[in-house]
Amino acid sequence: APAPFRGALNLTYRLGPSAGGVRARLAVRNRFEKGPVWNVIATLRGTLPEAEDQPILLGNHRDAWVYGAADPNSGTSQMLEVAKGLGALLKRGWRPRRSIVLCSWSGEEYGLLGSTAWWEKHADSPLLRRAAAYLNVDTGVSGTRFHASGTPSLGRVLAEALG
Repeated sequence: APAPFRGALNLTYRLGPSAGGVRARLAVRNRFEKGPVWNVIATLRGTLPEAEDQPILLGNHRDAWVYGAADPNSGTSQMLEVAKGLGALLKRGWRPRRSIVLCSWSGEEYGLLGSTAWWEKHADSPLLRRAAAYLNVDTGVSGTRFHASGTPSLGRVLAEALG
């Protein structure tokens, strides 16, 4: 297979056509159903007065098309560890200056359903109007090389973190 189609495993990657003209017939029987989409939102109120607060939001979705090892479960595991660490700090009496909102979205793979509905419902809230950043951790780890993307205003922060 060409380089863009190869993964990081130590095996030979191949693309068709198959030997001997083998063909497959596929029957798809999808069921379309309406149902609820459940988001899980945790808000840690900061110590700043509400008028000065600039919350930080950290989010990820839980659903995946296949096994979801990279997207979204590597991000989910990192977000859960952040929540665990924040919980331990809160038990010791620590409080963040800015509010921190942890967002676990449902229905992302079907069209960003959970996050879109939540943001539309809360778009005019003081919390979102003053938010400083939304950090998306869908894919916290994937492959053998570091990659990050974001707004240019976060470039210096990333450069300082990387040394």
